[in-house]
Amino acid sequence: MATAHLAQLRVVAVLAIAGILAWVVWQTIHAGTDIPSQRTQQQTQLSGGSANDKRIDGKSWSLDYDNATLSPDGSLAEIERVHNGVILRDGKPYMRMTAKHVSANLSANDFVVTGPVSFSEIGGQRRELFTDEAHYTGNDHMLHLDHPVTIHAGGMTFHVATALVNFTTGATTLGRITGSL
Repeated sequence: MATAHLAQLRVVAVLAIAGILAWVVWQTIHAGTDIPSQRTQQQTQLSGGSANDKRIDGKSWSLDYDNATLSPDGSLAEIERVHNGVILRDGKPYMRMTAKHVSANLSANDFVVTGPVSFSEIGGQRRELFTDEAHYTGNDHMLHLDHPVTIHAGGMTFHVATALVNFTTGATTLGRITGSL
């Protein structure tokens, strides 16, 4: 009788071990199936607000806008109708900007401005620059105006083919004059 009882215990132990192994195999095969699938990342739509970016040495620019669309990772922004943009020099407001559209790369701290664009110097010579496209590069703190620019300064108005504004030094380099004074 003891051997029959021992044989039954062995059969129960083998069945228990086989059951546990089957459960481990089942769980291994189906591991992760209860995790919901990752949703596709979508762009973020914003209405009214302010976008800004910083350099290592401080705030670089700020744009008040009507609408903006941010990439899923937040590094790119398409901004519509900028009505109060400010570009800083040495941490202080240097130039105001209005624009129809801005494409900003927040990772690289630069942006491209299109549509009717105006830049107005705050203080200093109080120059105003009007163009249809400009590119601000944050790594060298330069505003590249590679399209024709109309400049109002000191009661004069003149037209140049290109212009370059260095926000580090405050220097402005003008291209060829395309009109008369």
